[in-house]
Amino acid sequence: MLDPEKKKEMMEGIVTEIMARMKEQGMSQEDILATIEKISKQGIKEEE
Repeated sequence: MLDPEKKKEMMEGIVTEIMARMKEQGMSQEDILATIEKISKQGIKEEE
């Protein structure tokens, strides 16, 4: 099991990477944030 700080760093890295890819594809800031919110909610459900 990863310690919480390491997990947080990994998640931030993944989110940054996803945002960069979505921007390259021409998505707006609102679309990107909505998508990330969906992904983060899914992640929380999977952990329970």
